[in-house]
Amino acid sequence: MPKANVIAKVGKLFLDFGLHAPTVAFPEQYGLMIEPTESFTKAELDRFIEVVQAIYVLVRENPEVLTTAPHFTPISKVDEVAANKNLVLSSELTKLPLVLKNRVEPGVLGTMPVNDIIKSIIQAHKEKTKH
Repeated sequence: MPKANVIAKVGKLFLDFGLHAPTVAFPEQYGLMIEPTESFTKAELDRFIEVVQAIYVLVRENPEVLTTAPHFTPISKVDEVAANKNLVLSSELTKLPLVLKNRVEPGVLGTMPVNDIIKSIIQAHKEKTKH
C-alpha cells in the first residue's frame, strides 16, 4: 500500500475508536493534523493519548487491518477518487437523505476499553476478508 494511502487509513482508524478522524496529508503530504481544543477534559485527552498509542501498536503488529479500515462506520470504503472527480457543489434538497446506522455507535466505542476495541477491529478485519 502506498505511504500516502497508509496515512489516510491510519486516519480512518480513529473512527474505529469513536473519535473524529484527523485531517490527513495536510499540510504535510504524510501527516496527520490533530487539533484537540481546550474544551477537552484531562480524562478525554488521556484516552486520546491511549488511543494514539494503541493505533501505533495495532498498525505495527497487524498492518493488514489498514486494508479494511474503518470497521465500525456505516460505510467501509468511500470512493474518494470518484468523489474528487465528480464534485457536487450544490444541489436542491427535496427530501432528507437516508442516514445509515453505524455498525458500532461512537458513544459505545468511547466507553469501551481500548484493548477491547483493538480485538474488535482485528475480528472485524477477519470477517471482512474471509469471503
